[in-house]
Amino acid sequence: MILKKVLTLLVVVLISGVISIHALANNGYKEIGIEIDGSKLDVVGLLVDGRTMVPMRAIFEKLQSDVKWDQETQSVTATKGSTIVKLTIGDVSTEVNTNIKTLDVPPMLIEGKTFVPLRFVSESLGAKVDYDASRSIASVLTTGTDHANSNANTPPKELSVEPFVVKGRVTDRQGKPLEGVDIIADNQLARDSYQEAFTDEDGYYRIDLPQINTTWNMISYYERKFEGAVQKFNLTSVTDRPFGGNKGAVRDFVWDDINGMVIIQYNYPDEEKWPEFSLDQVELTLTPVSPLIDGSEGKVIKEISTFSPDGPGLQSVPIAKYEISARWVPDGMKPIPMLVSKFATNQYAQSIVTSDFSAVVGTTKRVAIKVSFP
Repeated sequence: MILKKVLTLLVVVLISGVISIHALANNGYKEIGIEIDGSKLDVVGLLVDGRTMVPMRAIFEKLQSDVKWDQETQSVTATKGSTIVKLTIGDVSTEVNTNIKTLDVPPMLIEGKTFVPLRFVSESLGAKVDYDASRSIASVLTTGTDHANSNANTPPKELSVEPFVVKGRVTDRQGKPLEGVDIIADNQLARDSYQEAFTDEDGYYRIDLPQINTTWNMISYYERKFEGAVQKFNLTSVTDRPFGGNKGAVRDFVWDDINGMVIIQYNYPDEEKWPEFSLDQVELTLTPVSPLIDGSEGKVIKEISTFSPDGPGLQSVPIAKYEISARWVPDGMKPIPMLVSKFATNQYAQSIVTSDFSAVVGTTKRVAIKVSFP
């Protein structure tokens, strides 16, 4: 009877472990292995918006820090020696010894567990973090290090050209490194023949090319989650030209195109009392109510719509969450306020808030709205 109970308990534990791993594997995030001083943890990190997030207690305990959780404020305080780190779920502002720091990705709940940014936490507590892109492993070194916030002002490495190797770095418009960017070396002489790698937490990648006489072209893809939707971008190399494999190359990428479109439609009424007007006489005002998709600060956009093959509207709008209003501004007349509505509804108002940029062709993204007279 005792043996039967033990076996039953073992089966339950094994099943629970399988369910937990399966759940994490299906949450949409790329899994990253974690090593602490050479020993692999029995938990995985998750790549979220270019940053490796790890289960809170697993990393704090391995970094030999005391952890206190405040359920009311949804915050965690970790203490190691004279260093105190405080983080709050969903808040990019954090404290290190009363100094306010800003995170790229805030602590968050995933599958019921609290995940915190690996590099920030580790380096705040005096550890060093390296990333092995070929194995998708983040390594934390706690012994003999004093690297708190060491990557904040680290200059980029000088990369030299090597035969049959292509390497480089990927950054955003502010020069911040991007992790998890998909880099592809495409063989120009053989169809569907390519080599692939992902950038590490410092934005670097390296691809060892087969030693064959061929030409390669570089392609890059990046995904960023924003307002609950995953937006995909195609990045262009700073040096956008093919190279010979026998010579090798350094090819950096910059994520500088964060734009989408705002397309407008007008339902022309049958009643003759409505004035005739053209959609290129509609002025849109877009007020950002969130940071831009790359985390930078947005600005108010006030422009008159234009016609393009994609439709009337604004053709180059940084992706963000906007409050949108509209006016009719015909020549020689006083501007007339219009009502606006999301494209899929008829709920018109003086202004609407939307972040519904959706892909239409390739990586082209747009928000569609409707305008009407009161």
